[in-house]
Amino acid sequence: MSQLCLGCMCEINGEQKCPHCGFDKDSVQSAPFLPLGTILQERYLVGKQIDNSVEGAYYIGYDNFMHSAIVIHEFLPSGICGRAPGSVDLVIREGSEQTFETLKKSFLEYYRTLARLRELSSITPIYDIFSENGTCYTVEEKLDCITFGEYIERSGGSIDWNTARPMFMPVLSALTSIHEAGITHFGINPESLVVTPAGKLRLQSFAIREIRQQNDMIDAELFDGCSAPEQYDPNAYLDERTDVYGFTATLFFALTGRLPEDADKRKPDGKLPLPTSVFKQLPPHVVTALAGGLQVLRSARTKTCADLKTQLSAAPTVRAIQNEATRNAAQAAAVRSYNAKKKSGIPGFAWVLVSCLSALLILVVAAIIWVSQSNFNIVISNGESSTDVESSASSSASSAIVDTSDPDSIVVPNLCDKEYTRVLSDSSNAEYSILQESEAMFSNTVKEGNIISQIPEAGSVVTKGSSIVVVVSKGPQQRELPAINNLTVEEAIKTLSGMGFIVNKTEVANDQIAKGAVIGYKDYKVGDTAPYGSKLTITVSLGAETSA
Repeated sequence: MSQLCLGCMCEINGEQKCPHCGFDKDSVQSAPFLPLGTILQERYLVGKQIDNSVEGAYYIGYDNFMHSAIVIHEFLPSGICGRAPGSVDLVIREGSEQTFETLKKSFLEYYRTLARLRELSSITPIYDIFSENGTCYTVEEKLDCITFGEYIERSGGSIDWNTARPMFMPVLSALTSIHEAGITHFGINPESLVVTPAGKLRLQSFAIREIRQQNDMIDAELFDGCSAPEQYDPNAYLDERTDVYGFTATLFFALTGRLPEDADKRKPDGKLPLPTSVFKQLPPHVVTALAGGLQVLRSARTKTCADLKTQLSAAPTVRAIQNEATRNAAQAAAVRSYNAKKKSGIPGFAWVLVSCLSALLILVVAAIIWVSQSNFNIVISNGESSTDVESSASSSASSAIVDTSDPDSIVVPNLCDKEYTRVLSDSSNAEYSILQESEAMFSNTVKEGNIISQIPEAGSVVTKGSSIVVVVSKGPQQRELPAINNLTVEEAIKTLSGMGFIVNKTEVANDQIAKGAVIGYKDYKVGDTAPYGSKLTITVSLGAETSA
């Protein structure tokens, strides 16, 4: 049997120090963290502690059933419990027993609900939840990722809106689904988002509500620049607007390279300093959305993640469309006028100049109106007071006014009911891009992995390079259970996990089924249906029972 490094879960082939990460196999994990090599649920191998928070500890681990590295999250609330060196059992501080049990109950309820949302591609899925050693644990997928903060550092300190948009929008969609399920995060910041090798953002570092607000029960874990003002007030009410603040603060960081001022410092006037260079590059509706999501007063802040997504998706009024239409119309009129007016004796270039100046005047007036009607407090950070920024219509707005004969425009193809991965592959050489902004949806009519709907609709005319937003089917919510008898444990888990189930096992003596082979389901039979995300227990044979 191969040896695993308890620092990275790679094979070390008997070497003293891991050739991959340098971890010494004789290392000892200090209390209160679990001893290295601890086995949980007769399945999960505990390795090095890789992170910790007020709520608990995170360990790298290994799933001996699936033969893959994992992350184990242990409920280990700071300041109210501990563990003796070499022991696995928790010791609760005297007088904190009730607090521990209250928080433990919240932990189990919170993560059980979150585990049901494992189909959301923008969050780190939870595969198992269990109690052991006087506390409780979750098991998560181990991602080969970097934090968003590190990503921004590697990107030169900030990214532009065109880069940020496809990264952040799917997270907003996921947050809407999370809140609909009754889950809150309240800790969104550049370190709670990670970037996958494919360049996608995933939200992790969830925590129970008690950890995310100052209170008398346990120390709060708040994040300067990203925690909303109400999180510093033990009597304040937290809701979806609290997550809107944290998300918008993180987006602000992505676009500017710095976090907003701490919420307490912004309370007196609510000003949001924005670098002039960034202000001039951002579409006006994005500036408006940033300001709305970072309002100090909760009552004045953008109410939901869905509202914020709408604000970020396009200019909120018809004015931007009208401005773009006016600009295109003015340019077309100028060309037509050139030939029409030559006969009058007036030089054609003069008519072109007059037309362009008229269009420019209209745009300037519209920009002034937009700024005057916006109800936010933007401060240009280098002392400039000008808000002379070019208006930018959304891609959907542009599509409404593009001439079908324009060589820079294309007709949107029909993608519905086609396989998403194939469409995505084909789009690599197409004149459009595919963006899965919405999370996958259950469907009894559209095959899993195929596209349910798209925006813009098929037949629409858009500019080349536009994104087509698609919703992908994850198949029916109720899944029929397949036959798994006589499969190996690994085969059964792989089959059922691929169908969206969380799998555990129990072992029983059986003289008909070979040792180590699967007998069947504990609480179901083949052909039964169970909801996507359900926790299934399979029975595994120990072989014939032997007498003592």
